[in-house]
Amino acid sequence: MMQKTVKIPLKDFQQWMQQLLLDPYQQTGVNPNDLLSNASNAASIEDIICHSEKLTAQEHLGIYQRSYIARLRNCMSQQFGALEYALGEAIFCAFADDYLASKPSYNYNLSFLGAHFAEYLENNRPDAEEEVKEDWIDFMIELARFEYAIGVIFDAKAEEDYRLATMGTPEEELKLVPICELFKFQFPVRKYYSEFKNGKQPGLPFENENYCVVLRHKFKLAVYDLHKEQYDFLNFLKKEKDIAIAKELFHIHYKENGVQFEQVWSSWKERWIAANFFQV
Repeated sequence: MMQKTVKIPLKDFQQWMQQLLLDPYQQTGVNPNDLLSNASNAASIEDIICHSEKLTAQEHLGIYQRSYIARLRNCMSQQFGALEYALGEAIFCAFADDYLASKPSYNYNLSFLGAHFAEYLENNRPDAEEEVKEDWIDFMIELARFEYAIGVIFDAKAEEDYRLATMGTPEEELKLVPICELFKFQFPVRKYYSEFKNGKQPGLPFENENYCVVLRHKFKLAVYDLHKEQYDFLNFLKKEKDIAIAKELFHIHYKENGVQFEQVWSSWKERWIAANFFQV
């Protein structure tokens, strides 16, 4: 609570309090006291926050800081549950705390909290100075990117009132559903993530390039593994939005025999229509 003798513009007070909560150790280099330049008789925390019989003003503030940081840490754990399991709780919390201190969130929506976490892990990898890089770190970074992307895909705004294609839909009318995101990994990230979500205890995987697609229909997510050829074809289709053009680009890229590809495409189309890949 502010003392009566102190006068601070509301906006300045909000910025001051936010800075103290988000960056208690001043890792961003911003001094909260610099935000009080327009205040009267406010030179320190004690001038603004009252003490009590048992606690100083700084101790009162510390309670707010610890509670807020715990809340943010819990949000990070929810956004990156598989990564927390892979790293172990203690190591994950150490990375998360440093990330939150170095890149404090100023967005009211905490779903954006982990937006730069994978980038942070890349920039702060333990083997940064080593000539030979550790594979497990690359896996953790890919896993972080995928977990955050899943949340973004689920919350994305997109058309939901569309009609799904059937086997009777003319091929030239097939279009990918609005939410269709393709992923390429150097590690089996999708498999690890799915096993974790299904209550299993996956071990750290070996490097193995793989591909998947994440679809959303009526706010339900579905994840499917892909072969490289399927991944490339769907990339062509997503970019060009035309089946005939995607086929032509695929033929050029792979130098495929047209007759042979039509047989493969027929099988892909049947499975993908059944899995709700296409709208009309």
